[in-house]
Amino acid sequence: MGPIILLLAAFIFIVDAAFLFGKADPKGTGVANVAVGVVMNVCGLQLGFTAGGDSFLMILCGLTMAFSLFYIILGWCLLAGYDLKALGWHCLGAALFTLLSATFFFGLGTTGNTILGVFGLIWATLFAMAWLNLSFGTKWAGFLVKWILAIGSIVTLLIPAYLLITGGWPA
Repeated sequence: MGPIILLLAAFIFIVDAAFLFGKADPKGTGVANVAVGVVMNVCGLQLGFTAGGDSFLMILCGLTMAFSLFYIILGWCLLAGYDLKALGWHCLGAALFTLLSATFFFGLGTTGNTILGVFGLIWATLFAMAWLNLSFGTKWAGFLVKWILAIGSIVTLLIPAYLLITGGWPA
């Protein structure tokens, strides 16, 4: 289930980056975010409900919830024309959780996985920059968000999903 969730996130990262670069319209971006957010949310809940208390799987469920709820809220706001400040505050909580997840991946809660730890730090930075941009209008943070989305879609999501699916993920 994890690689499929990564693929969904990769696809919507690309859509959201295109939107921020002015290459996609708000309504189309909104529909894509709601669709991906709902599917991701269901996948994440299934992962959580079948985790059997496994910390790693519960962390993955939590990360999926942080992202999928972001997509659903963003999509709804874009479709209805709502202000995005409240979504920015969701990003603060998501940034803190992804930062905690990174520490888990670095070895405080598992045997350690440096690659996932680095991805967690990148995602925490993405959410923190989105918080600054959406809640406070910080322009430089908005500039970083679109580039983190564009590059992160490939480096932290698409390639890892492919490697996990094909068995090429480093041990």
